[in-house]
Amino acid sequence: MVQIQDILPDSLGTLKFHHVVPVCVDCGLMAYQEALELQVRLHEAVLTGSMPSVILLVEHPPVITLGLHKEHNILVLPQKRLDDLGIDVVQVRRGGGGTVHNPGQLVVYPIIKLQDFGFHVAPFVHYLEQIAMDVLQHSGVPSGRRNRYPGLWVEGRKIASVGIQIARGVSMHGIAINLYNDLGIFGHIVPCGIDGVEMTSAAREGAHDVPMRQLKEVVQSSCVSLIPEFVGPRRVST
Repeated sequence: MVQIQDILPDSLGTLKFHHVVPVCVDCGLMAYQEALELQVRLHEAVLTGSMPSVILLVEHPPVITLGLHKEHNILVLPQKRLDDLGIDVVQVRRGGGGTVHNPGQLVVYPIIKLQDFGFHVAPFVHYLEQIAMDVLQHSGVPSGRRNRYPGLWVEGRKIASVGIQIARGVSMHGIAINLYNDLGIFGHIVPCGIDGVEMTSAAREGAHDVPMRQLKEVVQSSCVSLIPEFVGPRRVST
């Protein structure tokens, strides 16, 4: 796994020496806006072929993000109150509705050229969900999908939220997995615009005390091993 501090700010092309499978980059704790700008830079680099597909692994300071489905972007507190609490609200061009990020939540951002691996959109979303399921299973928490509601659930409680953007065949944004984060921040929104939804985390579900570092290694392993299950014949770029 590549550490973000090992990559010079203007030398992300270092990753061009990695081929065949996505490269995971551990970004540690990173402000949301900084991570968004990094995604945009990497998206352009992957699109033009100057570097391979990558997967960013990030934790964020407290932030609320709003998706493209405006009817699902529901804030419980007024903007000024959120400002007073030091919680940024950011509009982004991804699917889904409002969600939150904070430390202890692992966010997986795939910057992947789908055609390089033979991904179609729906299987790609399921691929991300399965990576998150593997992470949760490693912590001792089984999870599953729920019909008509993207993301992952534990007996009706939502534990992971997914929302992606695919522009010119390359993905951005991704899936957020509640591991050890404070769930209180979810009370400031209606998560994903789903009335009455109860959010949970691996810790709340009695997870083993697995270091975040080990769970990131699960992402690195699963993002490679799961590819054949979710794609057709691979198309190699020339």
